[in-house]
Amino acid sequence: MMKIKHILFSALLFSACDVLDQQPEDLIPTSEAIIDKQSATSAVNGIYHALQDGDYYGGRYILATEMVAGNGTASAFQAFWQELASGRVPVSNFHVEDSWIALYNVVNAANAVIEAVPNVGELDESEKNDMLGQAYFLRGLAFFDALRQYGEFYNTGSEFGIPLKLQPSLAPSETARATVANSYVQIESDLQEAIDRLGNGSPFFASQTAAKALKARVHLYQNEFGLAETLASEVIDELGALPPDYNEIYTTEESAEAIFELEFIQQDDPNVWSIEMYNNPPEVSVTDGLIDFLSNRNENERGMLFETLGNGLNRCIKYGTEAIEDGENTIVIRLSEMYLIRAEALGRSGVPNDALPDLNAVRNRAGLTSLTNIASDAELITTLLNERRAEFAYEGHYWFDMVRYGRMETIRGLESFRRIFPIPRREINISDGTLVQNPEYN
Repeated sequence: MMKIKHILFSALLFSACDVLDQQPEDLIPTSEAIIDKQSATSAVNGIYHALQDGDYYGGRYILATEMVAGNGTASAFQAFWQELASGRVPVSNFHVEDSWIALYNVVNAANAVIEAVPNVGELDESEKNDMLGQAYFLRGLAFFDALRQYGEFYNTGSEFGIPLKLQPSLAPSETARATVANSYVQIESDLQEAIDRLGNGSPFFASQTAAKALKARVHLYQNEFGLAETLASEVIDELGALPPDYNEIYTTEESAEAIFELEFIQQDDPNVWSIEMYNNPPEVSVTDGLIDFLSNRNENERGMLFETLGNGLNRCIKYGTEAIEDGENTIVIRLSEMYLIRAEALGRSGVPNDALPDLNAVRNRAGLTSLTNIASDAELITTLLNERRAEFAYEGHYWFDMVRYGRMETIRGLESFRRIFPIPRREINISDGTLVQNPEYN
């Protein structure tokens, strides 16, 4: 299989120290570097490279959420992992700081493409639409992921959204936070631009189907169940039934279930999934609680992807089994999520049992028996939360699910304000009063 070579577009990507050392108006005018077809192609590839950052979909964005959700624990002495595992994350936590930079690096790279590509004379309209569609999709994804970590995404009436930086710049902290509602408006706008401009092809790239799928997730998070159900159904109609083998998506690149799959190859920086889970000792261990949860549910298929190593250590093998592997991919969006989105949308907007057909499609594929009745809305939420925990363990959903279902405080025993991370103290300090901290963080 031909591997995709994501080319580092160095003019778009900066280290953390660059962000701190430069004044916002002194940034390199990255859009001026996009002057022809070759540089435009490199710039688009550069967005994917930024997405692969170790502090983003290279592993830590997802690992961090699994830690705060209680699915992961720190198995080596590193304070930032221990802080995440406790759920009481300080404003100076290394992940909180570095993830902010990684997310806005993607935004900045996408902004450069969106600003420059319409003016590149070598490109025809079809090429421009494809490049712009990819940039809008990836910016929408980064904004959504930033909102989930740093904004009160569960409350559309909240003022605590995220900075919506829409021009090339590495200074998001110079932009005031939008409301949560306006943050969602921008995310939806970006994804609709992607839907309108993109076609379909390899799941290694943004596509119309991937944009529909992500937009379904965005609507679900806002309890906009009719819109979520419509988009999820469109994706299911396009892709069809679930592949029979649950584990295929982790063993086969571009499997029938993959909607958006971030590919890692040897030319890329090492995927931190493997490095952090397979060092001796590993930095991160799967909790006994998750192992017991899967065992008690007789999760023979989904449980195969988790191993007990002894000495209190467990690991997830969805992303490989060796410390240095040739690019185990990160699955960002997959088909079973569309079935569970539709199940939730139908069950929560109508009768709980309306969720059963799609819930059972996912359960049966995993080797579990069908459910026959869901007696109440509360039971539906419990069922959905458990099913999503099992289906997407170590894929970065469980924390956000327990938060949006209002179960975080009960499950994790944490104060309500810890449903989201703090804005990094560094960003607050350099914003000169523009950025406001999340409530109750000091």
